[in-house]
Amino acid sequence: MHRWMLGAYIALSGAGLAMAEEDPPVRNFTTYQPTVRPVRIDTCEAPVIDGKLDEAMWSKAAEVSEFYQVEPKVGPPTVETRVHFAYDENNLYVGIHAQDDMPEAILASVLERDGEIWRDDMFRFYIDPFNTGTSGFGFDINALGARTERLIRYGQAPVDAWNIIWDADSVRTEDGWTAEIALPFRSLSFDPASDGWGLMMTREHAHANEEIRWAGIDQSVNKFGFSRPGYIEGIDNINKGKGFDVQLQAGLNGNRRWDRPRDDDLSIEPSANISYKFTPSLNGLVTLNTDFSDTPLDDRQINTGRFSLFFPETRDFFLQDAALFEFAGQTFAGAPNGQPFFSRRIGIVNGQSVKVDAGLKLSGEINGVEVGILSAQTGAIGNIGSQNLSVARATVDVLDQSRVGFIATNGDPTGLSDNTLAGADFSYRVPSVFGGGRMQADVFYQRTFSSTLEDDDSFGAKFDYPNDKWAWSLEARQIGEDFAPALGFVNRPGTRTFSAEWHRRFRQSAGKFRWWQFGTSHEYITDLDGNAETTVNALVLNANTIWTDDLTFTASQNEEHINTPFFLPGGLFVPVGVYDNNGVKFRVQSSYVRPWGTTSEIEFRDFYGGESKRYDVNVNFRPNPHVDLKAGYKREDISVPAGDVSVQIGLLETVLNVSTDLSITTQTQYDNITNSLSFFGRVNWELRPQTEVFFSLGHGAVIEGDDFRRNFRSVQTSAVLRFGNTFRF
Repeated sequence: MHRWMLGAYIALSGAGLAMAEEDPPVRNFTTYQPTVRPVRIDTCEAPVIDGKLDEAMWSKAAEVSEFYQVEPKVGPPTVETRVHFAYDENNLYVGIHAQDDMPEAILASVLERDGEIWRDDMFRFYIDPFNTGTSGFGFDINALGARTERLIRYGQAPVDAWNIIWDADSVRTEDGWTAEIALPFRSLSFDPASDGWGLMMTREHAHANEEIRWAGIDQSVNKFGFSRPGYIEGIDNINKGKGFDVQLQAGLNGNRRWDRPRDDDLSIEPSANISYKFTPSLNGLVTLNTDFSDTPLDDRQINTGRFSLFFPETRDFFLQDAALFEFAGQTFAGAPNGQPFFSRRIGIVNGQSVKVDAGLKLSGEINGVEVGILSAQTGAIGNIGSQNLSVARATVDVLDQSRVGFIATNGDPTGLSDNTLAGADFSYRVPSVFGGGRMQADVFYQRTFSSTLEDDDSFGAKFDYPNDKWAWSLEARQIGEDFAPALGFVNRPGTRTFSAEWHRRFRQSAGKFRWWQFGTSHEYITDLDGNAETTVNALVLNANTIWTDDLTFTASQNEEHINTPFFLPGGLFVPVGVYDNNGVKFRVQSSYVRPWGTTSEIEFRDFYGGESKRYDVNVNFRPNPHVDLKAGYKREDISVPAGDVSVQIGLLETVLNVSTDLSITTQTQYDNITNSLSFFGRVNWELRPQTEVFFSLGHGAVIEGDDFRRNFRSVQTSAVLRFGNTFRF
């Protein structure tokens, strides 16, 4: 009673009481879905986006302050968060006041636009304009004003390469930090007939290892999803513009091949991306002479196995819509064998870049059907003529948060065949089962039609129970011997795969660990006649500290049936036989609350009649928000009956953030198997939200021998200076 009276006295005296010190209202978090109605303001009242909540309009804006801690445990937060909402005919405005009892301890280390701001104290603002419960747009900002936007689709991993025009800034204050966001309605796709949008807000109180949310107050609810959102309501009579965005770019490109006779080339390369909103929920895009000069280096990989490697997409043009063409939910995440569409097949042939002369995109919703269409006309290279490569995807929501979909691809980037794929999938979602847990299932079927191979198919199913305390999954997949999607990815045809995994997590209320868990995983791969090819059984122990360091120990039993001999790096021969490749692995990923960190692995295992010792060390040092240094060294020492080889890869990455709008990045990579050295540097300068200047410099070389100075041989150098501007109508 005394505490209640003291709180009432403080409130009445005007001092206020932080929410963390009040008794929160009693809520049933399994049904709790709060709402907010932004206040409409005149355009002349719009705030200057400088991070300071000093305009008069913020005092009359709608305010929400009922937030809850989700990590490390569900309950009242330790700090107060207040968020203000207003809008005019052009923009939605969001003002954030993130109170902090220890403002000097706030983690604010990232200045880079689209950088790793999840390391820092930050705020996430995610909207679901179509009320799908699964998909939407995300906007993140930290205490330094660094920002990133994300595309979230159907519970899949957020697409960070998605970019739109918006504005935001932050400032540090005596009691924490504040931020302002201006989100143009012209930049968004939404349902104009809907009165409300799904809304998720999360504050990462990183220096205290605390996660705070407005809705979805459950540790099993994905912070990047909309399975249990709040709502923002009452936005109407807004200006969507005419729907035209015209992005024009001009680049001065220089290239030198160092082999004699030297070949120098200098050219001006214009490019354009013209987009139009046919409706508020349907976008079209025409791209001409698409520019990929800002694409970073692929992470260097050396194949020490039997099957071809998978290199993830790194080009922003394709990453922005990657989620739209995802097939069968999470089935191919981490296991891409049999993936029907792989965007790296467009513009890259046999490891060489190919120009995309023109392309068309259509994305959005038509009468309740979500569609994604991409068609590209690539240029000629060598003996390969110009090719038309296309993919189409359509999905329809059914039941509750479930959907059925179709996909088709056509074309062969090599020009060696007429190739078509058709497929269908069904994704079933149960938002609450077994006492509130989520469950999902994905089933798919696809078939390829080729002029050089027999028609063949692939099909499978995956069941997931991805929750905090208990989690498990079951999967079965078959890839036909002649299943060959020319625009997809297959590296192990003619197989059946059966896999299962589970874990049990134990959360700790005291001590040095937030939680620990143990589980097992199992994989069994056969040929189409049922003959065993691969068996893997693993025991996994995992722990997460109160500082968010992550420790993992894995012990695995692996049996490999080799029916076709193959070669390891260094020409080491592996004959036909049955091999036990058993081993142990330890992995550590340190917390990002420190200026330094590491993600490192060490693995020892039996390996094709011999042994393998693998070391993968990655170190990150961020002494201040302007400098980010990363160094990595990978080494695998292989000893088999045919001989020994040591595979080594080194990498170095530097980032200099002059401001939130200007960054300089370099990448350097080398491996001792190809003896090749690659360097890529780039400067990104966003003069304003619609205007950018870009410069890149790339260099490739070969180092053959121990004497660097005598054996360094340049192969190719390229440089690009590009200016771009987006015009909105």
